[in-house]
Amino acid sequence: MALQEALEKIQDEMAEEFSGEVLDAFGKDLNALIEKKIDQKALKIGDQAPEIIVLDTDGQTINLYDLLKHGAVIINFFRGNWCPFCMAELADYHQVIHQLNLSKQQFLFISPQMEEYSAQLKVEKKIDLTLIADQYNQIARQFGLVFTLDENIRDLYKKMGADLTIINGDDSFELPIPATYVVAPSGKITYAFVETNYMMRAEPRDIVSML
Repeated sequence: MALQEALEKIQDEMAEEFSGEVLDAFGKDLNALIEKKIDQKALKIGDQAPEIIVLDTDGQTINLYDLLKHGAVIINFFRGNWCPFCMAELADYHQVIHQLNLSKQQFLFISPQMEEYSAQLKVEKKIDLTLIADQYNQIARQFGLVFTLDENIRDLYKKMGADLTIINGDDSFELPIPATYVVAPSGKITYAFVETNYMMRAEPRDIVSML
């Protein structure tokens, strides 16, 4: 199943599971977020990627520009374990990377959730990817992807199991909009998928073909 099919299935399941009131609240919040045009402020094709030097959830030092010496790197920003669209995307990347026998070191998956949640993801979902806990969205902020979740929707997120104060370890309620970048060995961004609508993602099979 292609990722797009999986995302559409999730939307259908949500439409059946949640009340019209809940769906309406999510819809209004998403539309308001789209109107802010955050994606237009994000890094784009031709921009230089910022330096990333950080530990991954396995305790290994990740240095973007060291990785670029071995070829292009794909950087993916996702919201967290609690987001079903993110989980479908990461599961698809896991499958594609292993099917094509690609080096997982050339793929970085970045989320603001605390390290323990990303580590939990690797165990429970059996997703063998390079996961990075981006505390306070420091990396996402350099890419221009950060927004603050509206107060009107925070309690609804919490009721659905996404208590961001616990999961992200702070009370900022900041999240990155989903994004995928391909960074060339020179450090230049050669592909950028930045989408405020969290239900839309780039197709992993298309992305890996750019390596």
